[in-house]
Amino acid sequence: MATADNDSASVITIDPSEIEHLRANILKSQITTYRLLARNLPVSDSLLQSCSYKVQLATLIQNHVQQQSTAIILGTHQNDNNIPLKFSSATNMYRWLIGSTEMNTSDEDNIPTRIRQHPISLNPLYVQQEREKRVLNRISNRLQELEHMPAQMNVDLRTQALIELKSLKLLQFQKQLRNEILNTMKKDTLIQTALNPRAYKRPKRHHLREARSTEQYERQRKIEIEQNQRAKHQEFLNTVQNHARDFREYHRRYSLSTIRMNKSIQAYFANNERELIKEKERKEKERIKRLMNEDEEGYRKLVDEKKDARLALLLSQTDAYIDNLKQLVRQHQQANRSRGRTIKIHSEQSITTIINVSTSTNEEIKSSPIIDQTGNDEAIRDAIKIAATNEDDEYDAKESYYSIAHRIREPITEQSNMLVGGQLKPYQLQGLEWLVSLYNNNLNGILADEMGLGKTIQTIALIVHLIDCKKNPGPSLIIVPLSTLSNWASEFQRWAPDVSVIQYKGLPHVRKMLGQTIRTNRFNVLLTTYEYIMRDRSILSKVTWKYLIVDEGHRMKNHHCKLTQILNTYYGHASHRLLLTGTPLQNNLPELWALLNFILPTIFKCSTTFTDWFNAPFATLPSEKVELNHEETLLIIRRLHKVLRPFLLRRLKKEVEAQLPEKVSIDLD
Repeated sequence: MATADNDSASVITIDPSEIEHLRANILKSQITTYRLLARNLPVSDSLLQSCSYKVQLATLIQNHVQQQSTAIILGTHQNDNNIPLKFSSATNMYRWLIGSTEMNTSDEDNIPTRIRQHPISLNPLYVQQEREKRVLNRISNRLQELEHMPAQMNVDLRTQALIELKSLKLLQFQKQLRNEILNTMKKDTLIQTALNPRAYKRPKRHHLREARSTEQYERQRKIEIEQNQRAKHQEFLNTVQNHARDFREYHRRYSLSTIRMNKSIQAYFANNERELIKEKERKEKERIKRLMNEDEEGYRKLVDEKKDARLALLLSQTDAYIDNLKQLVRQHQQANRSRGRTIKIHSEQSITTIINVSTSTNEEIKSSPIIDQTGNDEAIRDAIKIAATNEDDEYDAKESYYSIAHRIREPITEQSNMLVGGQLKPYQLQGLEWLVSLYNNNLNGILADEMGLGKTIQTIALIVHLIDCKKNPGPSLIIVPLSTLSNWASEFQRWAPDVSVIQYKGLPHVRKMLGQTIRTNRFNVLLTTYEYIMRDRSILSKVTWKYLIVDEGHRMKNHHCKLTQILNTYYGHASHRLLLTGTPLQNNLPELWALLNFILPTIFKCSTTFTDWFNAPFATLPSEKVELNHEETLLIIRRLHKVLRPFLLRRLKKEVEAQLPEKVSIDLD
């Protein structure tokens, strides 16, 4: 602490606490510098200056000088009344300003530290240091912002932010690299450090002989040296040429022998590989042939010989799931029989007793399921026919899955007399027979014929058959899109005019009047749309529907959609269900399960079980390695057909093309 008069020097008062704070900051800077040097990282100039006690003390004094000067100029100094009006020079004015800022206090415990300080001008190094500090602070703040950026950013913005973050993190590395490059360039360009080519120059020897004898001696010596060099060089070239010739010849012979050996080895392995591929293709064709010819026993034998784990797992999973479905189908049929709606089946005997109404005699048919056609809905029929033949079931066994589902078979060769709109095609009669088999066995199904094959006509034929042969007048609920409602009504009027059909549509008061007719239950079929099924469920759900038919059934592929939930909740009491769709099923197991769950909720209960069964062979393999070959694809399609076959019927136009009428072209002028 030092003092001086106002005329000679300025006196600046600094609090001791500020000195202690300054020392603490210097210590922190020195620790940071030591850490950077220990990791061989560059140290900035501003950090080096912050480690110097003199530089920091000078900066603190300069800040005090600027504050006191500002206080005097603004008129806040306590001695502002003593400011003179004139000064002889700028130095005297500055000395007066510095001297007037001296702080005196009588407190002995808080004695200020006074340091003599001459006027300090604006230091450009200090300005540069402050600029570098601010730049570093901005960089550190930006790094913190980029490291804590939110995860829900746009992809482009996030990419730009990551690029900026990585660039800022490389700042110190770039500085170090530039410094090393500059140091190397300085060493190569400075005269003091660059190499001197003259220092490596061979000095010339000087002799004391006479100039002529010296020149002659030198010429002779050069000639001898050149001759020796030429002889040695020629000898070297001859040796190299001989060695090169021998080297080429050796490697040529070795290369030819190697090529011959490689060709023989390649030919040997190629022949073996060809034979193995041919044998593999022959076995694969044999397996596919037996699979296409429905020879399950032979196919399983070939699979066992191949020892293919994936194919074996496919077959075992199919058998296990089919056995489970058999039990579920039996339980479903037994539950329906317990409610008195189905045909009684006694499968423990081997002789069928048939009551023929026309002859009033009992007939016994061996090797057929025992069927007693005495249900509530089928009390009267002209004649009863039972067929226990197994259709071309590709998985035929002692008691196949399809034969269990369609145990009661009723051949239909003629259409009902009530169907007057025309004659059904043979494939349409087969479709009617399949629908009647579903009805007899208390099952529901999906009619998925290709568009244009007459799904509407087959449905009308089913309703007419139930009314005429089964004495089941309904009522039946048919849900169709609004665009096809009028077409359905016209088809009913054309093919079955005796069937009472109600079109439930129109304004609220019209539907209210139709609701009164519905309560009387004096109709056979009610046609409505998806919208009115959901809107007027309080009226329509009170009717005991015998058959629930949904056109465009692929709309039910979402199990959680509102239409599916309403149909399951309010219309689940319907005795039978039927879906009509012309759209091929997509490769989406949850959507397929949703359709099966709607028609048979007691059999297809859980979507997870259905999906796990189908994906079981590939559950242990990564998704990118699951590549199905032709045989596996065919087997998967067959196993899926095996599950769907009792409940789904689909025919394509190319399959029944011979039964379709010829195309007629009409020219419109």
